Amino acid sequence: MAWFLLGGHFSNGGPDNVNQALITSADRKILYIKSNNKPVRVLETFWKILISEGVVVSGACAKRYYDFMKVFHKKFVYLMHGCMDFENEINRLHLSSDFIENERNLLRDAKCIVCVSEGYSEWVKSRYPEYAGKITFVNNGVKLEQREKKEKEPFSVAVGGGNRCIKNNNAVSMAVKKMNSEGIPCKLYIFGRKYPGNEEIEETDYIQYCGHMDKTPYYERLDHISCFVMNSEVEPFGLVAADALNCNCSLLMSQNVGARSIMKAEDCDIIQRPHDVDEIVEKLKYIFEHPNSNRLYESIDVQACSERSSFQRLDAIVEGAIK
Repeated sequence: MAWFLLGGHFSNGGPDNVNQALITSADRKILYIKSNNKPVRVLETFWKILISEGVVVSGACAKRYYDFMKVFHKKFVYLMHGCMDFENEINRLHLSSDFIENERNLLRDAKCIVCVSEGYSEWVKSRYPEYAGKITFVNNGVKLEQREKKEKEPFSVAVGGGNRCIKNNNAVSMAVKKMNSEGIPCKLYIFGRKYPGNEEIEETDYIQYCGHMDKTPYYERLDHISCFVMNSEVEPFGLVAADALNCNCSLLMSQNVGARSIMKAEDCDIIQRPHDVDEIVEKLKYIFEHPNSNRLYESIDVQACSERSSFQRLDAIVEGAIK
């Protein structure tokens, strides 16, 4: 059975990185988009939907593809990297009602909804209890390749996602400001883009935007960061957790970060209240004194969390859903 992976894999974004990992780790034939030329890609997508035995819709697809699958009665599985309805609301994305409705149609008509982490699947079940019976998960596969240890900049903190509201990076910036007011020379590096309409995080001598970076310079910066903070309201997985651990950064995560599902985190690694600046300050102070990168890295079952294992689990789910 050859199924079609409907989703991009050309950019350095979360879903595209997941799709690329599925393609390169597949241990049997699957169909996927090969052209990065938009007109050719559209035609190729229609053709491969038509000739496939089923479709894995990886992230919300264009309505034209959903309509095409409906016309030809194609069974599909929805690989859920995020909830557009929720993200549109919290990030003020101003997405069209048609786009949001299309995601709702995908959720309703999918034979199975596969979330990208166990923790995220529980959140999705609570938001969409009517679909709980067909919601499951496949933890994203990760590449764990711990790099040579470099000298860390003392009291340095990094976050990803720019100023997206869902990331709660503003609370982290306030925590860094408070530590500086207490005489602790903490510095914050913000990776990712600035999004219009989202909370502005003021740059100072100790708060710096780094923008969106390619992997090599990004890793070279992380090599010298002491702690990476993932303070999201909801983080479906968060592949940056593996990036941080590969670069020997300590991790501080909110309780809603999906990547927690693959490691044994302790209370001192978890932010219980993402908007509580005082809690973030206290957790950062503890981690600066007690780095956790080695402990968290060694707690991960490398074989079970590999990209190959992730593909095999998804493949089994798809086979059962669309046969």
